[in-house]
Amino acid sequence: MFSHQNIAILGGGNIGLSIAKGLIKSNFYDPKNICITRRNVELLDEYKNSGFCVTSNNIEAVEKSEILIIAVQPQQLNDILLEISGSIDPKKQIVISVVSGASIKAIKSHLANNIEVVRVMPNTAIAIQESMTCISAENKSGEG
Repeated sequence: MFSHQNIAILGGGNIGLSIAKGLIKSNFYDPKNICITRRNVELLDEYKNSGFCVTSNNIEAVEKSEILIIAVQPQQLNDILLEISGSIDPKKQIVISVVSGASIKAIKSHLANNIEVVRVMPNTAIAIQESMTCISAENKSGEG
């Protein structure tokens, strides 16, 4: 059974591609529901040939997706947040960051306050569903 939500993985490097592989292996997602971005899209030909959406256009990927996974290098984070911030709809989208060293507060400082941000720290074993993954989020309601 496949999910109807689309996922944008912004950053098709090692961890981003490992996440994409793990999502497919889980059987919860079909490649057509996952869009992977990378500046040099030729490096993603294998994924394109497997049915993934592949693009260098981050805004296009964001606008087509409900789940946004930011998987860029830490030094690229501020630029990508600035680029996509105006395209995120807090009523329909959630931002998941796998960027090391970037706090939820730092990410939210570049986005509208009402956008849900979750920090997830997997390792590349996520591709084979063997990752130990740490997850952190703010408690929006202030309860519990």
